Amino acid sequence: MELNYENADQIGPNLPNLADLKKYLREEKPLYYQVLEEYLRRAAHLINELGAKLERSERQAHDEGKVGERQRENEEQLVLHLPEHQQCEEQEMIEPVPALVHDEVEGVEEDEATELRQVPHELFLNEEVIDAVPRAALVVRRRREVTRTREIVLRSRTVRVPIVEEIGHEVAPASPQAFHVPVVEGLPAHYQELLVEPEIDPYTVIRNGDGSVIIGCGICPKQFGTLKGWRIHAAKMHTQNGFCHKCGHFVKMPQVRSAEEVAAMMELHSLEWCPKATKAVIDDRAAKRRRLELVGRNDEAEHYYIPGAQ
Repeated sequence: MELNYENADQIGPNLPNLADLKKYLREEKPLYYQVLEEYLRRAAHLINELGAKLERSERQAHDEGKVGERQRENEEQLVLHLPEHQQCEEQEMIEPVPALVHDEVEGVEEDEATELRQVPHELFLNEEVIDAVPRAALVVRRRREVTRTREIVLRSRTVRVPIVEEIGHEVAPASPQAFHVPVVEGLPAHYQELLVEPEIDPYTVIRNGDGSVIIGCGICPKQFGTLKGWRIHAAKMHTQNGFCHKCGHFVKMPQVRSAEEVAAMMELHSLEWCPKATKAVIDDRAAKRRRLELVGRNDEAEHYYIPGAQ
């Protein structure tokens, strides 16, 4: 490339620039032109990347500064409130409280209902299960005492936090009791005629020498570690035999032959007149019975047994 600079001071704005260089290279030296274009493109890309990284770093540093400041404030607030809360707990004494059998059973029922919902084609997927044998009361005594303190150093001060530990004991619930046929007094006579007490205990409690307990099914050779396991097993396997694990009775089905008819009969027993049904089922029966009575269908309303109702 030959450029004349003899009168450069007089040329002024007509001096060759980058555009002139690129034009010359494009026409005279196309290979050099390609190299220059590639260099300029990479340089521009590098500059853009560096600018974006710098902007991200500044934004991240700003956000981290805010988060760190907020965490420090939260820690200080927590440390300031913790001593007051623990001082109140130091004075608290939990006296022996008998655990209500009904409350404990309801908790077990929810667990069993959850497990039953996982079994396909089961009869009582939406029902809870209650134990035919009452459980012993659970007595709990606990006392909280301050055993030591811990120092937390903050930016502006040092806070001493008392460490509270629970001292006491828990009395475990008694082991399962042997099966006893539940009383079904109050059930209408035509329903009582359909219930048959089992000739053998539906389950037996086997106590081992080491204190452990095995629940043996009286209907089949299965064994379980808890009554809950037996109840789930009975609901899954022995309902088809006409056995209700809630009221502990067999249901007479003189005119029933097929498995579908047995399933329908047991479902009606559970939903309409089982004397040991759960509170949710009883409430649902009462609502259905009330609606039928309001429209004058008293004969159908009598199908729903409500314990304690006249």
